[in-house]
Amino acid sequence: MNWDNLRILVIVARSKTLRRAAQKTGISPATLSRRIDELEQELGVKLIERVQAGCIPTPAGEEIIDWAKDMEEIAFEIERTVDQQDFHEVEGTVKINANELISYFLTSRFAEFHKLHPNIEIEIITSHRAYSLTKLEADIGIRTFRPEQGNLIIQKIGTLSYGLYCGQDYYKEHKVNIEKQNWGKLDFVGFDEVRAHFETEKWLRSLPNAPTPWMRCSYALGIFDGITHNNGLGVLDTFVGTEIPNLLHPVIPHIPELDKEIWLSIHSGLRSSARIKAVKNYISELFNQK
Repeated sequence: MNWDNLRILVIVARSKTLRRAAQKTGISPATLSRRIDELEQELGVKLIERVQAGCIPTPAGEEIIDWAKDMEEIAFEIERTVDQQDFHEVEGTVKINANELISYFLTSRFAEFHKLHPNIEIEIITSHRAYSLTKLEADIGIRTFRPEQGNLIIQKIGTLSYGLYCGQDYYKEHKVNIEKQNWGKLDFVGFDEVRAHFETEKWLRSLPNAPTPWMRCSYALGIFDGITHNNGLGVLDTFVGTEIPNLLHPVIPHIPELDKEIWLSIHSGLRSSARIKAVKNYISELFNQK
């Protein structure tokens, strides 16, 4: 039996559609469907019903999926046990999950870490969704909310602050209205309507008489690019705004009501891993210096 097909079965069942499972695995929906067909043929039983609403496990499929989940958890536990044994070896790969601007913060500051630990490789997984540490989707999570998953070691490592910025050329051109905070006569860059519920976006759109952002992006670095290229005013993390003063002008340097706590988390089973400790300590120090 191809055990990897069982893993795919579990992912499809959790995702409920082949499309969402494809996004999680990087495998095309057609290939996922074929792999499940292979497993069904091998076991001689129907496992998944493909209907218009998605993928629904059959009774036999439910039972096999439960067994496969048990096997998955055993496999995770084996990996965590192996990680606990590497306390004397500082090498291997560490996967870090964070949002866009925290990812930017990390990638721009890890060169020194590589000099200290040349045998540790870093994978930074950028997403709005928090990856599961219990399922080993990532080793370290950095988020602006306190994680609720079980068996995690959680540490507050800092505070994420925001400010209102514009490009230096935009400031020179619109200085009078910016200084007078005549928001209705200025241009804005923000998130698209799908992300209009983000706290930073709600704050931006609440400015008196401010128009809806004329440039709207689905990702934070798009807003960063739009602001630095003088398309208008927008909200950015202060660590981004302050490190390139030649490109950005702080219209409102700090917006206290948008402050968010930053939380670092790892699975408790990795507490003795030397590579995880090295990365965790380095990240904590970075945020202490911020």
